[in-house]
Amino acid sequence: MAVRIRSLLVSGPILVPLSTGRTVRLSPGQESDEVHDVEVAGSDKVEKLRRRGLIHLESVDDAAEPAREPERPRSRKRPDTTE
Repeated sequence: MAVRIRSLLVSGPILVPLSTGRTVRLSPGQESDEVHDVEVAGSDKVEKLRRRGLIHLESVDDAAEPAREPERPRSRKRPDTTE
């Protein structure tokens, strides 16, 4: 299973240390990519940030999320108004 980490800060970035030694840097209101739950499970530092209300952990259910199609760039052509 995977989780996403969301920053609840209003200003300034936050560094979230993971169990493997990696860190996730989040801007205010930013959400991380999917992270394995073992990266945050049992981590005192992550739990401390969550208790202080600085981050929110959200579990990601792979089956519940529909596959997203990549966005296509919009055409910049003007409509033909000549008649």
